[in-house]
Amino acid sequence: MVTNAKVTVDDVKKSAATAASTVKAAAANAPTAAKKAVEEVKKEAAKAEKTATKAKATVAKKATAAKKTATKAATKAAAKAKKTVATTAVVQYQGREFTEAECLKKAQAQFKKDYKKEVLEEINIYIKPEENKIYYVANKDRVGSVDL
Repeated sequence: MVTNAKVTVDDVKKSAATAASTVKAAAANAPTAAKKAVEEVKKEAAKAEKTATKAKATVAKKATAAKKTATKAATKAAAKAKKTVATTAVVQYQGREFTEAECLKKAQAQFKKDYKKEVLEEINIYIKPEENKIYYVANKDRVGSVDL
C-alpha cells in the first residue's frame, strides 16, 4: 500500500509539474496575446477614425452644396422681387376719381361694422361707379356694400 501511495504521489507531482510548465508557457504567451489584441484594437480604431473622417468630409460637401443651392434660390427670389412693379388702379367716372386701395379700405371698414364678431380672412370688391357703390364678398359667404 505504501508503494501505491508513493506512485500516486509521484503521479501527482508529475501532473503538477506539467500543469506548472503549461501555466508558465501560457503566462509567457499572455503578453504576446495581449499585445496582439491591443494591435488589433488599434487597427480597428484607425479604421473607424478613417470612416469618421470620410463621413465628415461627405457631410461638409453636402452642406456646401446645400448652401450654394440656397444662395442661388435666394438670388433668384431677390431678382424676381426686384422685377415686381408697383401698380395703382385709378377709376375715373363722370368727373370723379377713386383708387382701388381707397375702395378696399372702405369695404373692409364696412365689413367690420356689419360683422363685428367675425375675422376678415378674404375680401373681393366690385366697384360700380354708375350706382355709386362698392360691393364686397368677404370670407366667401358674407356680402355687403358701401357708398363710393
